[in-house]
Amino acid sequence: MHGRPREYKNKLKADPKAQEAYKKKVDAIRNGTSLVLEYRRQKKYEPAILDAAAKLLKVVPEIYTLWNYRREALEPVLAAGGEEAKRASEGELALTQACLMENPKSYSTWHHRKWVVGQGLAPLERELQLVTRALDEDQRNFHAWNYRQFVCRKLGRSAQDELAYVEEKIIQNFSNYSAWHFRTMLLHQMYSMPGGQEAGEGAGASPAAPAAGAAGTAGAAAAGSASQRSPIPHEVLDAEYDMVHQAFATDARDESPWTYYRWLVGNTLAHLGPAAAAAAAAAAASASASSETAGGEAAGAAASAPAAEGAGRGDPAGQEGREGQGEADEEARARVAAVLEREAARLQDDHLAAEPDAKRPLLALARLREAQARLGLGGSAEAGAALLAEARAIYRRLMDIDPLRRGYYQDALEGRAFVVVQALGTV
Repeated sequence: MHGRPREYKNKLKADPKAQEAYKKKVDAIRNGTSLVLEYRRQKKYEPAILDAAAKLLKVVPEIYTLWNYRREALEPVLAAGGEEAKRASEGELALTQACLMENPKSYSTWHHRKWVVGQGLAPLERELQLVTRALDEDQRNFHAWNYRQFVCRKLGRSAQDELAYVEEKIIQNFSNYSAWHFRTMLLHQMYSMPGGQEAGEGAGASPAAPAAGAAGTAGAAAAGSASQRSPIPHEVLDAEYDMVHQAFATDARDESPWTYYRWLVGNTLAHLGPAAAAAAAAAAASASASSETAGGEAAGAAASAPAAEGAGRGDPAGQEGREGQGEADEEARARVAAVLEREAARLQDDHLAAEPDAKRPLLALARLREAQARLGLGGSAEAGAALLAEARAIYRRLMDIDPLRRGYYQDALEGRAFVVVQALGTV
């Protein structure tokens, strides 16, 4: 994975002697594991058997039952505290480090190390240094990223400090999906409290439901409980847009920045609030019910724009949802509309002008146009119809450019995929 394949299978195919040696090794591992499991069944934790389990784990660290056996033996020792507990903790950390040298992406080993550190006997600063080195070795090791979140939470390290570290990793490699993902978590954490205060747990706390306001009830439920109380500020999002466009300029074919871009758009839509999301959901349902004909397409667009703009124009649902919003709501709509139009222009000028059939910029443009139409940000019903028609034309074009994903684009075309209003807010 990530250009780091395991070579042993290829070596076995080419070397009969290696095959025979491997078979003997497998038999030894099987017999040794059976012995340890028998002692576990009898609840016997003798030092010689624990040593045997350690030797087996250094060869095959993925056998989680052996880790469980060691944990059962260590629990009373660590609970008793004192120097013996410290020595046992250090020994277990040394074992997990040796196993991670064998397989840096062993789920069982990282899980066991997390358990050991969770007992409160390990120096956390040392753990942060270790995981930093692990990420220097493999910047996209998502196990290491997950462990870093755990350590930062234990340390109480600020999200702001971690954000700088993540940006450094992204600049080193714009294809680092794990770093982009961690960045979404940090930004949500920083603005999960009233007034944009950082949460008390430090970096790595669980993120709020992304852009729950833009996603609507169904999208928020799918993403988890909505603990975010205010959207990420536009000024912060604008800086993030600039950074992701730098990534596009480096390699516009890389999927990781485009996934992050979709998340940014969802958080931009979150500024519209739940009333706009409810109107958009009604619009999407109305549009998806229309037949896919020349007349049906126009009808769907015409239905979507007034539904989103319905407040103050005789639409009861829209009127109720927008009561009390006033000028602040109109300012928010104008700001979001400007961002979406700006981004559409950047996609056209920076990408599609030079490469008209680039599928990722095309898909992003279609999503932007559909968002503008369904949220009534075009300025009029006619403008909304034109925006939705443009989005649908792009989806049809993508079916020819990218036939392997034809079904996905067909669902988007027919309003069944909710690729803008719901999915954009929950990526």
